[in-house]
Amino acid sequence: MSTAARNVLMVVVDGHRTDQLGCYGGVLARTPAIDALAADGVLCRNAFAVHSVCMPTRATLHTGQYPHRHGVWANGVPLPASALTLAECLRRAGYATAACGKVHFEPQQAYLPDPSPVADGQRALSPRIPATAARPYYGFETVHLSENLLGREYIDDLRRRAPSAVEDALNRRTLPAALHDGTWITDQAVGFINRQAAAGRPFFCHVSYHELSPPCSTPAEFVGSVDPSAVRPPAQDPADLARRPAWYRQCYEGYCQRGRQPDDAALRRAIASCHDHMRFIDSQFHRLVAALRQAGLWESTVVLYSADHGLSLCDHWQWRHGPFLFDEVTRIPMIWRVPGLTPSGQEADGLLDQTDVMPTLLDLCGAPIPEGVQGRAQQALLRQPRRVDGKDIVFLQERQAPDLAVRGVDPASVTQFAVRSRTHKLIGYPGESFGEFYDLVDDPGEFRNLWGDPACRGAQRALQDRLDALLSALPATWPDRHWEW
Repeated sequence: MSTAARNVLMVVVDGHRTDQLGCYGGVLARTPAIDALAADGVLCRNAFAVHSVCMPTRATLHTGQYPHRHGVWANGVPLPASALTLAECLRRAGYATAACGKVHFEPQQAYLPDPSPVADGQRALSPRIPATAARPYYGFETVHLSENLLGREYIDDLRRRAPSAVEDALNRRTLPAALHDGTWITDQAVGFINRQAAAGRPFFCHVSYHELSPPCSTPAEFVGSVDPSAVRPPAQDPADLARRPAWYRQCYEGYCQRGRQPDDAALRRAIASCHDHMRFIDSQFHRLVAALRQAGLWESTVVLYSADHGLSLCDHWQWRHGPFLFDEVTRIPMIWRVPGLTPSGQEADGLLDQTDVMPTLLDLCGAPIPEGVQGRAQQALLRQPRRVDGKDIVFLQERQAPDLAVRGVDPASVTQFAVRSRTHKLIGYPGESFGEFYDLVDDPGEFRNLWGDPACRGAQRALQDRLDALLSALPATWPDRHWEW
């Protein structure tokens, strides 16, 4: 291993919109640590998730492949144990590897028609990776899980440190920051960084925080930092539901019928709580940066800050995120700082997607990029973000999303694929005569579906041809595996 090998800190936040960061123009955002990273690196304006939910996007980040290739086509479909991941590639190159927080390569619980009660049992806690289990775990030698469901290791630690807080933690009640699992995740990452610094071994540390998707169990010190009355609700065009496929309206109505669609006051509170929790996450990111600086590793560590997907938060009437492909869900924050490569405080407008993360990091670390990776290394874009373009299109895909079931829609009835350029987006539904087509220059909010508009025939045909070419390369059959979560 060369002494010039770069360490990697990769921070991935669950369900993270770009407008929750000050550096992306978030009006209510107060995120000084992450904003400082953007001021010292390259902020990507047009970075996209390849799917709308966690497991497919996380598998893509770590394999450089689209869902149809790695096989995780929905939440609950596990990443095959044989998958060659970013962590495994770096481990083979001599790196110490660790995952702290949310990994979500495997299901955590079954999809349920109604919320399940929280108890100190199987449904309350993420499955523990047994100490006797084979390591590495998808390439990670060290693993500290705390995911959508709290990690058993975290709860065990809380029992030792503050047993009276365990019930509050399991029921997602407000805790002090010192006892919150987000702090515990950071503690594990900082400990790992310090151990590798002492050993002089290059490392890859994946750190992932969940709960930015409401309801948020924000630590007490951060609750109420944003006044719900200051929240500006999304603009909602009553005709928007009519311009989309019938299942889209059914999703909205299904949530209304089940009492899951927030009214205006509840929506304001939820968005305010997201900003409260984002401030907490920012404080934890500050701790990670401080650990690198104190260990003398800041100038030898690649730092990537990003997300698995975005959130709807009632944009286009939809409360959650899957299975929707509008930009609030698919556009994600992505900030890179590469010592000796990235200029400070510049923005990249070129298109990127999550398939590019794995090959870019391997390239930066001097590790070989394996066959089968579908993304491409983006060193040139990071070096000269104002002069180098990214991709001409990004490819988005959804198949039989189980998220539809809790809205009263048959998951098997909806499969959708999309291509997005800098100026247009086309969403197609295989076997159907309808689709969606948006002019993102004149209509960046995606409110006017121009599918079939004669004035847009040429632009629509051009993207349809690109989508058809991509679909022709997809497998004839997909893995027939039951989803959970």
